[in-house]
Amino acid sequence: MRLTARGIVPALAGALGGTLVVALGAPSAGAQGPGPMLLDSTAVQPPIVIRIVPENLRPVGDIAAPDDRTVGDPFWATVRTTGPAGAYLLPQSLIDAYRPHAELAVLDSDRRDGQLRLRLALFRPGDVVLPTVNARVALNGGDTILVPVTSDTVRVASVLAPGDTLLADIKPLWRPGGVPAWVWALAAAALAIAIAAWAWRRRRHPAPAAGGGAALDPYDTARRALEAFSEDPPTSGRRTEAAAEIGDTLRSYLADGWGVPARERTTLELLPSLPPRGAAERPSLAALLSSADLAKFARVAPEPGVVPRLAERGLTTLDRLEALRLGGEEATLPAVREAAS
Repeated sequence: MRLTARGIVPALAGALGGTLVVALGAPSAGAQGPGPMLLDSTAVQPPIVIRIVPENLRPVGDIAAPDDRTVGDPFWATVRTTGPAGAYLLPQSLIDAYRPHAELAVLDSDRRDGQLRLRLALFRPGDVVLPTVNARVALNGGDTILVPVTSDTVRVASVLAPGDTLLADIKPLWRPGGVPAWVWALAAAALAIAIAAWAWRRRRHPAPAAGGGAALDPYDTARRALEAFSEDPPTSGRRTEAAAEIGDTLRSYLADGWGVPARERTTLELLPSLPPRGAAERPSLAALLSSADLAKFARVAPEPGVVPRLAERGLTTLDRLEALRLGGEEATLPAVREAAS
């Protein structure tokens, strides 16, 4: 039976002043009943409030300081929740709600002191407020409601040097203070030449075909390559190379499987060029390729444990892209592959 707003208030009587709990899994079997309801803020007392608050911590690993945070820099934010006792925030619903928004990416999540934390990256400069989305909250009586999630302002600096109008995927190699303009121009030209030489070499020496000229399946090739990164590399240098290779693997799959010139284009150029049927995976690709670009071009070493998680997310995105490419359901993809082999 669907519980109305009038029935929820008595059900939560005596729960005033409680704390909203973050649930790692699904609620009890009773929560599988009616679908989510949008309620007025006065229907539940005390009202449920969910807000994203960026953490202003000193830089650690690839986490930038608040004053030095630029486009694509990862940072942690705390999901602060208040509400009645017996209400449970479903974390995956919040992560999924941000997925369609291409201006941000959820890179990771964890819990600290009982609070959900999200590792985010923003791709728009200025004073940015995350888009308001609806997250699912399970109530004590078994119903699930949708609660708006707001955020504090996050300041994101541009990756462009002062007076520079050329868009770029990565930050400058040095801070702009006191560096002559000609040094910036020379560094940009050298980087452009290096990227062009790398792209030319990839086209000139493609991966050899198996079986005496038989073409390898792009999906199978990419999957085997990503599965090889299930173990965390022991050194920062190896982690940097592994993260860069994960990005190269996804670009090769897009080039060979989808016919997109992913090897030659920057991430910002690549994402809009995906065919319409692959557009749903742009946010996840943006997050993966941005992390790989930081390792490949800026030589930012991932923290210990990040490479296996990056490879696992790459496998998930790869499977969804292949299902979209074949025009079938993602859930049937492994069975189809096994039967075909």
